[in-house]
Amino acid sequence: MTLADINAELLECAAFDNPPRLDLARRYIVAARQWLHTAADSASNQSSSMTIGKQHVADMMKYAQAFVAANTSTGDVRFLQPGSFFR
Repeated sequence: MTLADINAELLECAAFDNPPRLDLARRYIVAARQWLHTAADSASNQSSSMTIGKQHVADMMKYAQAFVAANTSTGDVRFLQPGSFFR
């Protein structure tokens, strides 16, 4: 996977929370990890230069992880029932 592929995946999955989609959030986490491992701190060519915000990607990855954790069922099913005081 090239850096361009990873960038495309990040952009495609960035809106995982609107509407809420766990599959996109999980894909964003994977792409963010790959991006953090492979991206340079800055990039430039003859006509422009750009500083890449690694902290922003790391923060968004943490947000995606929290989003997945908050929206994933633990598998526990609880049934509401009246207490012993109910008649």
